[in-house]
Amino acid sequence: MESKKLKKKSFVKNTVLISVLVVSIIVIGISLSFAYFTMSIQGSSDTGNNQAAILNVTTTLTTADAINATSLAIIDGSEYLTKAESIEFTVTNNTDSNVNALYTINMTDITISKNMLSQYFKWALVINSDTGNAITGSFQDLSLADEGNTDTSTVTIGSKVLIADENARSLSIGATDTITLYLWLENDNNVDQLYLTNGTFSGKLSLNATPVK
Repeated sequence: MESKKLKKKSFVKNTVLISVLVVSIIVIGISLSFAYFTMSIQGSSDTGNNQAAILNVTTTLTTADAINATSLAIIDGSEYLTKAESIEFTVTNNTDSNVNALYTINMTDITISKNMLSQYFKWALVINSDTGNAITGSFQDLSLADEGNTDTSTVTIGSKVLIADENARSLSIGATDTITLYLWLENDNNVDQLYLTNGTFSGKLSLNATPVK
């Protein structure tokens, strides 16, 4: 028992050697015109009242500095706002749009070592500094994960949904959301977490926007 406590203490003093790269990639253009129409039909089928929707959504994700850390410290979950690795960007529905926008965010092209498919490898999205409604999750994959596995060979998983279609964020014309993505390894004093060392991870952020009335 004493030996295990000593190992845990030694681990907490050091950072976990994990290579992290979240590349800022945007999949929508600077200005998008969609084949989308609002129809006003009052007693006739006159489609002359159709109005093409113009959606101009921009984001600083295209220029934000990527997370590129060679190590992640293990931290208590309550500390992630101040100690986790993070990237901040904005999403704006510009004033020359004539429709509202709905957007979702995914993490794509994920390559991760098997030991990092863990409930302790965490992420969070905080929108407009609203920490009370942070969107959180982990990189545990129930189909692949074997918690405690020390295997550092990598696997590729297609994507991870951060903001799902059913929870898409709405942006009115002229509105901006400021979003921060946090990544961290979470401490558990009751678990020997040495298996999390020497892991690797990489991924890309993807934002998708669509017009709505």
